[in-house]
Amino acid sequence: MELETRYDSRASFYGKARTETTRNDYETTIDLYSYDTLVASIIWNYDKHTTTYKYLGHFSQTTTRHQKEFFKQHELSDKEIKELFAKGELVEEW
Repeated sequence: MELETRYDSRASFYGKARTETTRNDYETTIDLYSYDTLVASIIWNYDKHTTTYKYLGHFSQTTTRHQKEFFKQHELSDKEIKELFAKGELVEEW
């Protein structure tokens, strides 16, 4: 599915960012692809009751925009995104 812009000032990412969702009995994963490269993931684990946010590195300014949009759409604040970009992974329990 194409990543829509909700928080970014651009009208569209013009198909350069897309998400892919996979599910099984134990977890749901949403992967973000920027220019066909996996750049971020969010994993909801139902057994552990955790959400794991994964930042897979800096690639370009445009990819960073895609990553920030992706995480904002999944309710991370700017402060949490900055922390995620520094650490590479955040885990929240629920």
